[in-house]
Amino acid sequence: MSNPSGTGIIIGRFQVFELSPVHEKLIESVRERHQHTAIFLCTNPAPSDRNPLDWEFRGQMFFEKYGDDIALYDMPDLPDDRIWSQELDRRIIAIRPDGKVTLYGSQEDFVDRYHGQYPVLPLEASEEDYGDEITVEGVARPRDFRAGVLYATLRRFPTVYPTVDIAVFRPGYREILLARKENETKYRLPGGFTDPTDDSFEMAALRELGEECGDIEVAELTYLGSARIDDWRYLGSMDTIITHLYACILVDGEPEANDDISELRWFDVEKLRESHFVAEHQPLFELLEEFWQEEH
Repeated sequence: MSNPSGTGIIIGRFQVFELSPVHEKLIESVRERHQHTAIFLCTNPAPSDRNPLDWEFRGQMFFEKYGDDIALYDMPDLPDDRIWSQELDRRIIAIRPDGKVTLYGSQEDFVDRYHGQYPVLPLEASEEDYGDEITVEGVARPRDFRAGVLYATLRRFPTVYPTVDIAVFRPGYREILLARKENETKYRLPGGFTDPTDDSFEMAALRELGEECGDIEVAELTYLGSARIDDWRYLGSMDTIITHLYACILVDGEPEANDDISELRWFDVEKLRESHFVAEHQPLFELLEEFWQEEH
């Protein structure tokens, strides 16, 4: 074997309560090739059966095993693979790795989806190599905590998360307000998850509108319908989102992008197409089209 050189960076989730011998073998194979090894732990902003453990708990699991010998970094999920790859490259450059950099990860979840500047190699084992499913017998802290989180998450009933989305029109229903989030190239309707403190979906819609669009006044909300949203954060998950769509007219104020919104833009409804929307909001286009055609 040639002398270790450069930096090997492993990209993965490691959503497990304990590193198995297979994990350790794969990690050791990277350490044998490189002078320096780092791990970017992928995180998702939406808790689900695919992402039950926070970054901190998984980081602690690696620190217990490797101490300071392996550097750990956070890499958040993003809906666009190319933008995600650019962000990963930016974070790698920021840590100033030594020598040539090589990235490692699973073929399906990383190698096939990475579009950045660094060379990549697959790093995975078969499911049979990992042995039996998770049990909680004989675990010790904090391992037992991670096991408990996984056990509870994977054995609960599937969850439907209720959200609200709001179509804000200028008087006459000829222009509609759409929002764009950072690291997205297409648009969506303002909105978000309902909150346990909301007394109704209508209250949730007005709250979300104020949080994302600033101090504006709108006329009475009109309910347009509901739809299942295939949100990218829940792809492959047993959980899903069903949204409630409302429409209203802007009465006073000028919308300003707030919260996690990077841009607000008025669109001519006659020129608006389904392709202007992010994938998860395209199912709402048909409801909107029927509504503004009736209003015209």
